[in-house]
Amino acid sequence: MNGRPDPLALLTLVLLVIGGCAHGISRENRQSALKDLTPESILQDFQTYKGRLVLIGGEIIKTRNLKDETLIEVLQRPLSRSTGRPLEDKPADGRFLVKYKEFKDPYVYGQEKEITVAGVVVGKEISKIGEREYTFVLLENRETHLWPERTDTYRDYPYGYPYRPYWDPFYPWWPYPYYPPHRYY
Repeated sequence: MNGRPDPLALLTLVLLVIGGCAHGISRENRQSALKDLTPESILQDFQTYKGRLVLIGGEIIKTRNLKDETLIEVLQRPLSRSTGRPLEDKPADGRFLVKYKEFKDPYVYGQEKEITVAGVVVGKEISKIGEREYTFVLLENRETHLWPERTDTYRDYPYGYPYRPYWDPFYPWWPYPYYPPHRYY
């Protein structure tokens, strides 16, 4: 009541703010990396971006383990500015490959998992998607964050949200034990 804020309340607020803004990639790599790039924009001006660190992410399509390295093919999506997680509701902007010097388990780095990569642009690789040739941007991994699966309850149920939302006109506005409403005479 003396006009000063409670220190415990301030500490709690600071911890909530810091915890809510956790990014998947370290601060050093985020600050030095080029952001908001797509594989198409890198390919258009490849000599400018070659050897540069970029921050990019998306959905894993395929993981291939070769003799001395692992290549992960990723369908690029724009990243969230606050967390660095790929945005699932945005359209895809091309594909890229990430090269790892170590073995990456294809089950852990499986299809449709989300990934954010800070990687150095090292080259291009021409491969086929079906019958068509495609030019991939090749990144050498500097740091990777594999995101946990999304747990949106709404998508997990076959007919939408398991409980009727508050905006539903038939939502029971009366308390639980009185459903349906009883008259008290």
